Amino acid sequence: MNRSSLLSTLLAATIVATGIPAAVNAAEPGRKPLRPDTDVETRITADKLTYQAEKRQVVFEGNVRVNRPDFDLRSARLTVYMKPAKAEKSGKSGGAPAGLAAGDVERLVAQGNVVMTEPEGRSGSSDKATYTTGDGVLLMEGNPRLTDGENTITGETIRYYTQENRSEVIGGSKKRVEAVFTGSRKGKR
Repeated sequence: MNRSSLLSTLLAATIVATGIPAAVNAAEPGRKPLRPDTDVETRITADKLTYQAEKRQVVFEGNVRVNRPDFDLRSARLTVYMKPAKAEKSGKSGGAPAGLAAGDVERLVAQGNVVMTEPEGRSGSSDKATYTTGDGVLLMEGNPRLTDGENTITGETIRYYTQENRSEVIGGSKKRVEAVFTGSRKGKR
């Protein structure tokens, strides 16, 4: 892969990655979901980056950090899955390597101690977070937790629909849904 193609792939990954932290604001009614913004610098750091053209993926490993002015994401691993190249989709062989533009990212998967934070203090954490670009859904699995100040919500999985700004917290046999809300003590006697 030439330098220009690698740069394009990385840019695509960082632009679409903005969908992941949108779950942090899921519990606040009326708040507009975060949208990708190509004019904002996104910086991804990691111990290692691997691009695998045949698997159509870019893998960031070890102390991964995605940093933007509107959010920060940390995880042990971040995998960016690209859509098949147009020639691949039509069954033709010899197509260019998959997805080199933001629209070509199929899904992103952050794994291992995933922590998302916003400057306002809202945060989300889970063992795994998967964002699919086609439907704009973020799925948090493995001890998912959303926190806004002293307020928290947990469950077995949290599914956030970024295009609709709505969320579902799902409980199960391993973990029931639990919401803890703390009222403000300001002005009370």
